[in-house]
Amino acid sequence: MPYLVAGLVFVGLLSVFDLVLILAIVRRLRERPAAPPVPFTPPGTPLGEFTATGIDGTAVSRAFFTEPTIVGLFSTTCASCRERLPEFADRARGSAGPVLAVVEGGRDDAEPFVAALSPVAAVVVEPPDGPVAAAFGRPAFPGFYVVGPDAVVTAAALDPSGLPAPART
Repeated sequence: MPYLVAGLVFVGLLSVFDLVLILAIVRRLRERPAAPPVPFTPPGTPLGEFTATGIDGTAVSRAFFTEPTIVGLFSTTCASCRERLPEFADRARGSAGPVLAVVEGGRDDAEPFVAALSPVAAVVVEPPDGPVAAAFGRPAFPGFYVVGPDAVVTAAALDPSGLPAPART
């Protein structure tokens, strides 16, 4: 009989210990953010001030966005960027409005991007954490946007096909 009582006490204490651990885990989970941060600049975000120069000498700043503009952000070190490049170039080719492509990386590494994008978009090549990426809040690459004439992001997607057609104002 004493072994039975000792066994019941042990199981009871073990159950209380387990309950305390479960409550601690639940409390810790409630302290975590509800959703992971969005990997791109969310719609409604105004762009920060920036100045950059396109490969053709075009000045690119907030003033560049005089009408809804499709924007693609690429990095030369990003495998997904290389995969999405042809899709973005096709989307840019079919756009009636302006298109801006930003390539983050060295000039030599950016050459395949520049060759594919320069016929269909204004292209800016900038160093890592350059001014345009900083204006977009240093989002993940690749990132695709529609930016309105007030330099506010109106749409964002991780895939060029996820962008709506820019609405004319």
